Amino acid sequence: MMSVLALYISQADAQENLKQAGFRFGNTTGFTGRIITEDNFAFEGILGFRNGGMQVYGLFESRKPLYLDRLENMYLYFGAGAHIGFVKWNEYDQYYDPYHGYYDDNYDWHVGAAFGLDGIIGMEYSFEAAPISLAVDFKPFFELYGPFLMRVNFWDFGFQVRYNF
Repeated sequence: MMSVLALYISQADAQENLKQAGFRFGNTTGFTGRIITEDNFAFEGILGFRNGGMQVYGLFESRKPLYLDRLENMYLYFGAGAHIGFVKWNEYDQYYDPYHGYYDDNYDWHVGAAFGLDGIIGMEYSFEAAPISLAVDFKPFFELYGPFLMRVNFWDFGFQVRYNF
């Protein structure tokens, strides 16, 4: 039994997994890390900052090469995952003055836990001459935060710059 386990571990260690680390800029801005397997599946982790808070994302992705005439190393990726963290929000809707068109500064700010589900679809290009990858993505999410509040965001677009290890 031990020899079978040792053989399995040595085979897993022998696989060449591509590792990436970098930054994501967009509605959710932060640090990103990614492990890509030989089968073109990836696990991406993001430490993101938005809405005055911080969230940790875990995403499972499938990558498909795009065979374009003059470009190699171009991939389409898509997947899903979840996040947990905290956000900051206010109750400004009840303090909006429609006659003067401004928000009263006396509204209350709240900070609370947030967790939700995420999707992702994007396109990535890896340079052959340098260990750099550039990507654009669309990451819609649904989350619950605070006491019985929920949010759906279909506008979380991002640009990523990653270093390939």
